[in-house]
Amino acid sequence: MALTGLKGRLAAAQPSDIVFIGYVSLSGLAVALFGWRLSTGLWIGLTLSHLALIAAALWFAARPLHYPSFGGIIRDIYPLFAIVFLYWELRYLALLFSSGYHDPLILRLEELLFGEQLAMTFSERFPFMWLSEAMHFFYGLYWVLLPLAVALLYARRRPEGARELVYVELVIFFGCYLVFLFLPVQGPHYEFPVIGPPLADGPMYRFVHWVLEDGGSKGAAFPSSHVAVAVAILLVTWRHDRVVWWVMLPLVVGLTIGTVYGRFHYAIDAASGIAAAVVLWWVAQYLRRWLERPRVGAECSETGNSGGTSPV
Repeated sequence: MALTGLKGRLAAAQPSDIVFIGYVSLSGLAVALFGWRLSTGLWIGLTLSHLALIAAALWFAARPLHYPSFGGIIRDIYPLFAIVFLYWELRYLALLFSSGYHDPLILRLEELLFGEQLAMTFSERFPFMWLSEAMHFFYGLYWVLLPLAVALLYARRRPEGARELVYVELVIFFGCYLVFLFLPVQGPHYEFPVIGPPLADGPMYRFVHWVLEDGGSKGAAFPSSHVAVAVAILLVTWRHDRVVWWVMLPLVVGLTIGTVYGRFHYAIDAASGIAAAVVLWWVAQYLRRWLERPRVGAECSETGNSGGTSPV
């Protein structure tokens, strides 16, 4: 009876709801079972946080789509509000499954592929203040890049594109997170010296490093989720709105280069981030078809204008 009632409540659930609930449930179960390795307060706090996220997600998943109302947009994008927390907790979850970081392996691969440590040599070869500030600006855009792309799709009346972007990004985020849990890599931000003066005197440099003092998650370098998430924006917007694609293109390119120039990621992190975006985007397409299989032929009851999806 309980399972039947839950199935009925989730009749309106979208693929993004199911992926979100699935990841939060699995990671929450891992915390509940193995969190004793952390402090007691952290163990209890993380467990309760996961239960709260699952409860909130189940409530949203039971709500029908009703774009273009504000509530309808929140119903579409609510998982994104939890991404910062789920990223932040990786620093602790990685401790449950790994005894150390795997930077030596990544450093050897970097030397093998590129013949040098590009995260160190890039800024040393081009020590220009204007370039450093531009690269740190693009890197800092990561925190607004996905919300900006979603907002642009809604502004151009592409709700299906916005929903697909949220769904694909969840698959990419969580795919990267699972790698981080079992193959934690610190990255050059922790392994190498930071860029020094005079480049370190730039306002964008200081802002980005101030945010990273507690905004990063140690061990979440390989593959670069920054790059993977950014590239996925291009993959989705190419299909739904070419205007948005052209707006995002220079920002994505700048961010990808900036992750290496600013010594936030190894070059192999950025390259694997591009590969992860393509592979997980492909996985997301098949996963979506599988998740929607029981509802083939069913009509989505959505009030208001659902918007088109044809490229412009």
